[in-house]
Amino acid sequence: MRSRALLALCGLLLAAGSINAQFTFGSGSGSGLQFVPRFTRLLKQDLSSVASYLLPTKQNDLCANINGKCCQADSYASPYGLTYLNHTQQAFGGRTYTTFFYAFHSRSVCNSNLDEAACCSASADNIWVDVDPTLKVKYVAFGGRRLSNTEQSDLGLKLGTVNVQVAQAKDDIPVAITVEGAADALCPPPGLAPVPGLCEVVVQGATPANPNACCPASISRNDLVSDFVLPAGSFQCSATITNSPFKLVFDSVSAPQTANNQQFVSYSFRLVATSSCSPDGVADCCAAQLSYLELKVTDLLPITNVMLNGNSVGFTTSSWNEPNSASYRSLVVDNLNLVAEDMGAEGLPLTVTVRLPSSSAGGQLDLCDASSDPSQGGCAYYLHSEDGICCASDLALPANVVPAPPPGVCAPSVNVPLADTTMGFSYYEWSSSSAQTTFTFLLANDRPDAGCAKPHCVDVCSWTLYINPDVASGVAVGHEDPRNNGRQILSAPSATSPAQLTFTYGPAGQSSLNFFVSLPAAGMGLADLCARNALPGQGSKACAALVRSKDVYVMVFFDESDVIIRGPSPPAAAPICPSARPMADACLAVTSARYNTLLTSAVFDFAVTPAAAGAACVPPSPPGRTASVHLVLTPATVDQLTTRNAVRPAGSALALNRNDGARWAVSSTAAASLSFQVQGPLGLGDVCRQGVTPDQPANTCVAEVLGDNGCFRGFVGATADGSLIWIDAPTPRNGVPNEVVVPAVVVPVVALLAALLLVAAWWRRRRQQRTKEHQYARTSVGSVSDSDDLQRPLAGSGGSGRDLSVASASVSASDVQVRVSGPSQGGAR
Repeated sequence: MRSRALLALCGLLLAAGSINAQFTFGSGSGSGLQFVPRFTRLLKQDLSSVASYLLPTKQNDLCANINGKCCQADSYASPYGLTYLNHTQQAFGGRTYTTFFYAFHSRSVCNSNLDEAACCSASADNIWVDVDPTLKVKYVAFGGRRLSNTEQSDLGLKLGTVNVQVAQAKDDIPVAITVEGAADALCPPPGLAPVPGLCEVVVQGATPANPNACCPASISRNDLVSDFVLPAGSFQCSATITNSPFKLVFDSVSAPQTANNQQFVSYSFRLVATSSCSPDGVADCCAAQLSYLELKVTDLLPITNVMLNGNSVGFTTSSWNEPNSASYRSLVVDNLNLVAEDMGAEGLPLTVTVRLPSSSAGGQLDLCDASSDPSQGGCAYYLHSEDGICCASDLALPANVVPAPPPGVCAPSVNVPLADTTMGFSYYEWSSSSAQTTFTFLLANDRPDAGCAKPHCVDVCSWTLYINPDVASGVAVGHEDPRNNGRQILSAPSATSPAQLTFTYGPAGQSSLNFFVSLPAAGMGLADLCARNALPGQGSKACAALVRSKDVYVMVFFDESDVIIRGPSPPAAAPICPSARPMADACLAVTSARYNTLLTSAVFDFAVTPAAAGAACVPPSPPGRTASVHLVLTPATVDQLTTRNAVRPAGSALALNRNDGARWAVSSTAAASLSFQVQGPLGLGDVCRQGVTPDQPANTCVAEVLGDNGCFRGFVGATADGSLIWIDAPTPRNGVPNEVVVPAVVVPVVALLAALLLVAAWWRRRRQQRTKEHQYARTSVGSVSDSDDLQRPLAGSGGSGRDLSVASASVSASDVQVRVSGPSQGGAR
């Protein structure tokens, strides 16, 4: 420290004594003399660390000894300065870029007593900045426009031909310098003032009398601006592969080959021209020249050779350990200088050969970095133009990595970008109630009858959402059109494929469809619903979907940030009949309901009861005519019922619509009921829409009876009944094609064993009921007869039993009971 301070003091004394030093010019080609900067870090060996910016230079005998090729380097004899404002880090094309923002100005005080060459009024023609030579400058903006005439070397960065006058620089001129990587400082600390963040600067300029008179050397200033706003002209490169004339295709991996007692494996790629290219608003890269290719690769396999189009090419590998960014190893094939026409019809083959470690079998390692695509083995790659404006990134995928769809579903084999098709996909809405979460997806088709401009004018024939296997058994689906009920397939996961929820239909022409997927829990997210690493290229995105036409398919990746509408949102108004009469006036009424809420499911039964003979009431329809009953259920409840078909009556007598609820036909003079099971410990307020009318009491269900004689409306409450259980009776599916079946739900083996216990318990209870009918007699209004009791199997089920609890009510001590511990809402305890 003492020696450095002494040197600084000596420098000041030398400045005061007007001791001379000089900056020299070297020979240039064509344009004459070219300035060669010599910064402090390079002058140490020549000037013993005396900083050049403290040494005034005069046009004297020393300059004469070198043919007059001197310039005035004294910073006090210059009006120009550079002030640091802030820096930002942004990720484009798989890389982190750091942009340093400065203001170039002529507000510095110029000392005319030291101005031997009249540099106080000189121009600023070129600016040199002592950029750290380990950083690679990608982009320089001066005055809000990209500066194309820049040069970087070990001597620093030259901002060429800026040609600024003193008057023009009175107002700050913004300067932005972007380097590749996550950098904390642009320059090494100056030799005399080792403060991080400062830069040595040389401004080369001219006076009317001497075109090479001025080269003031100074240090930048710091004036950190908080809440910094990116100015116009800041760096951003175009990273979308759709705005690139090139892409990389991963073809194959060779079998291990032995040479010199070592094993080698070759990875075959192809550089191909893209079928279409669309500018993305950042830059038009469709005519860009490919400067270099970069692959993210593992550091476990030494790379021995790279060949392009059959010829060995130079390559480099380096480890990236950037602050605030991922660390990986990169393989760079530089100096390509290719345009799209060079690719040819089949593309240029690119082969990367690696040496296998002696302790590893060929199939246990992969060239590609594991963070690129952990499940599929794709290689993340980046295609860069020399000017840094185009930085397309994508994943080079091996063939046949997309899971096959369920049998009977359209299965195109050609993968294309979504933008090249008339198909559209959006994660449209997320909403949550107290016990259910619904995800809404919007598929749109924009195929006009004439004049289609897309490369692939197609219609959606099916689409698949890849589901987290942990929640697959709880998924329910809904649709705008009830005709789509049951036209879905939920496939169990396998060793090669995640769980798939496939919709076997989609929009066509110019139309759109909403698809609803629900989970029986509140506040669930896409991370709960979707499978990770389901498709190649999914990366960190939470969800993957595959949308198919008959000819091509597209892959769509999305996460929570992509949702268009975020709820909870109020449900749409349920359609109810106008001018309804009170339910009490009808001779057929829904007056009560029973429910049993268990740990993982709930069972409900709504009874439809005719009035007693001779009662003063209005029949909904004349004798011999049918009536209909309308129960206003929530969309999520309808989704469950349409998915699992755990509802009675079944078949054509029942219509389910998520915007309407349940409607079923009944006799106008006979008792009937609607019963169903849903997943989740739900109550009446969860399964029935609330607030349908202003006078609807809380935790009730709106019910209507409709017939030829009008509409009758009432509000139905429910009472807990611990003896109410649900028992499925499987229905054969012979002759039903796979693409129109209700999803098959994965049931664990332990659940199957428990289901057998459930059936045994039921059978024993029914045998005892023959002699103990009085123990099960019910006297409450709205109860059903013994022949309609829900404790016996009912026909037309078609789902699988998932609730394995048998509630205990008034049963004999010899009854077999299967209990589930935990709280319930009026159910079995």
